[in-house]
Amino acid sequence: MSKTAKRLVGDWGEDRAVDWLEARDYQIILRNYEVIILGKKAGEIDIIAWHKKPHFGNTLCFIEVKTRGVDDGTAERATGKEKLKRLLTSALAYCREQTIDIERTPIQFEQVSIYGHAGETRPAVRHYVIPVD
Repeated sequence: MSKTAKRLVGDWGEDRAVDWLEARDYQIILRNYEVIILGKKAGEIDIIAWHKKPHFGNTLCFIEVKTRGVDDGTAERATGKEKLKRLLTSALAYCREQTIDIERTPIQFEQVSIYGHAGETRPAVRHYVIPVD
């Protein structure tokens, strides 16, 4: 089955995000982790990585990647309440599956926004910590 144009753009953006994160010493452990509940996709995490944070030490990072052609801020606005809910559900499922003690393991949710087009060598990158209640 061939990938859609949207999926190809998303894959390109995720590849650029991985390059950007690795250049900042993130250790990528998994990409495109999906959670299936009762036969339906309940959520997905684009990138899961470990990163040493200044105040918390080795931190498990769940990273959402959004890719857009124009640097207009729309990628940042694309991660809304429902997406965050699915991201949290997926992160909890991953931690259960990997027997990660969430009471003792620092966890952070992040977003990497990629602005550019396939073939560009230096797309614009925006990185954010997603505040979670």
